[in-house]
Amino acid sequence: MWYLLSLFGRFMKFKGIIYVLLAALIYGLTPLLCSLTYPLGNNGFSMTFFRNFFVIPILYITIILKGVDLRLNKHEVRTLLPACILGACLSMLFLYTSYKYISIGTATTLHFSYPVFVLIISSIFFKELIKITNVFVISVAVIGISCFMNISEGFNIKGVLYAVASGIAYALFIVILDKNNLVSMNRYKLSFYIAVISVVILLCLNIPFKQLVFIQTLHSYFYMFIVSILTSIFGIIFFKEGIKLIGATNAAVFSLFEPLSSIIVSYLFLGTRISISQMVGCLLIIVSVLLLIKFNNNSC
Repeated sequence: MWYLLSLFGRFMKFKGIIYVLLAALIYGLTPLLCSLTYPLGNNGFSMTFFRNFFVIPILYITIILKGVDLRLNKHEVRTLLPACILGACLSMLFLYTSYKYISIGTATTLHFSYPVFVLIISSIFFKELIKITNVFVISVAVIGISCFMNISEGFNIKGVLYAVASGIAYALFIVILDKNNLVSMNRYKLSFYIAVISVVILLCLNIPFKQLVFIQTLHSYFYMFIVSILTSIFGIIFFKEGIKLIGATNAAVFSLFEPLSSIIVSYLFLGTRISISQMVGCLLIIVSVLLLIKFNNNSC
C-alpha cells in the first residue's frame, strides 16, 4: 500500500511539473507576439486590457456549457481581488510596459526574479522552511537567467523598475493562489473572474491615465487575441493546476523554463542569434529543472 501511495504521489508531482512546463512554454511565446503589436500603435496598458477582455465571452460560454456554478463565497471574494490586482493586472501591466524602455530579454530576465520573492514571502509571512535544495536550484536558475541579460544596451531605470515590480507582483499572485486555496476553484471559473476583475480595474485606471488605445490595426487585434487565448485560458489553467499539485515554490522554479522557450521561439521565428552566454543560460536552466525533478522524486 505504501508503495502504491508513493507511486501515486510521484505521478501527481510529475503531472504538476508537466502542467507548469506547458504554462511556461505558452508564456514564452507571448513576448514575441506582444512586441509585434507595439509598432502597430499598441502599448502595455492596452495589451493587458485586451488580453483579459477578449477571453471573457469564451470563458463564460464554456462555463455555461459545463454547468459550472459562478457564485463566490466570502473567502473567494476576499482573496480573488488582491490576486487579480497583483497577478493578472499589475504584474502583466508592469511587464508589458517595461518592454517600451528595455529589451524583451532584459525585461524577462528581471521579471524572472519572482521565484526568489516567492521563497522570501513564503518564509517570512507563512513561516515555510527554506530548503537548501530549493535555494541551490533557484541560485542555479537565476545565474542561468542572468545570462540572457543584454548589458551592452544600457539600463533605463524606469524599465528596470517596471520589470522588477512585475516580478514582485507575480510572486505575490502565486503565493495568494497557493495559500488561500484558490487552486481548488474550478479552472474556468478562476480564469473568468481574473479576466473580469482585471478588465474592470483597468477601465477604472484608464479614466485618469487615458492609456487605452482602441484604434489599432487588424493585425494588432489579431496578435492580442492570440495572446489572450494562450495566456488567459491555457496558461493560467495549466499554471493553476501545477501549483495545486507541486506547490507555489516548486511551480515558480519550474516556470523558469519560460525564458528558455522565449529564446527558442525568437530563434525559430525571428532568426535571432543565440549567443554563447545565452546557450550557457539555457543549459543552467535545464540543469536546475532536472535537479528539482530529482529532489522532488527523492522526497516522495
